[in-house]
Amino acid sequence: MEGLLTVLVIWGLYKFFFSSSKPAQAPIKKKRSSYNKSTTTRARSTKPSPSIKKSSYSEKYKKSPNYERTYSGPQFAQPGEKSKLFGYASFEGAHQIQGPFAIIDLETSGFNPPECKILEIAILKIDSKGNEIERFTTLIDPQDDNVGRTDIHQIDLSMLIGAPNFEEVSGRILEMIEDSVVVAHNARFEENFLFHELTEAGLDLPIIPALDTLWLSRQTKQLPNYKLQTVVSSFEENFANQHTALGDVIAVSKILPKMISLAKPIFYPIPFSSLPKTSTPFKPLPR
Repeated sequence: MEGLLTVLVIWGLYKFFFSSSKPAQAPIKKKRSSYNKSTTTRARSTKPSPSIKKSSYSEKYKKSPNYERTYSGPQFAQPGEKSKLFGYASFEGAHQIQGPFAIIDLETSGFNPPECKILEIAILKIDSKGNEIERFTTLIDPQDDNVGRTDIHQIDLSMLIGAPNFEEVSGRILEMIEDSVVVAHNARFEENFLFHELTEAGLDLPIIPALDTLWLSRQTKQLPNYKLQTVVSSFEENFANQHTALGDVIAVSKILPKMISLAKPIFYPIPFSSLPKTSTPFKPLPR
């Protein structure tokens, strides 16, 4: 019995000393899964994505053979419209008029009457072939000492000393446009100012046939924009004295017959009407 106890004590001491001296085992690393993310998700293509080419304004409309486009909104004339002063040309209508054409341009102290006034007017009358019949141009005293953006139209107050006011020149304007199609580039602008100024002068006018070359250029040319300079350049014509009334009407006179020859037959919603006869002596003051 004593021998058995001795053996157990010795075995216990052996286990104690020898088991505690063993080095600690490193933690068992988990085996990395062979799971491949690319097997369950779409692999990213190394092929470069095709670039998207933005079509130009003109390319977009080449797809349509009947691209009778027009600007929308009340600040732009609409084809065939009968407005406050002008009846606008279109490709449909009751009256086909071959001319003459009274091309008008205004330089103003701003964009909106009655807050802004006409500072300069030029009218160039031509026949259907572009031959000049008559011209008229003068600076105009706005009578409020406001000339607006001199940096654009190059008109300052000192240039207007001795200029007639609008009421004085109104009779001459009516003489120039009577029995003529009024022409302007973005004609709504000219219409708004003329209507206000003529009304202020006590003149009540019938609707006058008018041709907007902004509309006509969009029917005959495919261009990145339809500013007057761009349209004139597209016909390989020179444009001198931009932002002067006379310079602008001369530029339009060079391209108008060419645009008419390229367009479909043009009609007007109204014929010519008699205009009031009024005459006040004045001396024009050209720029």
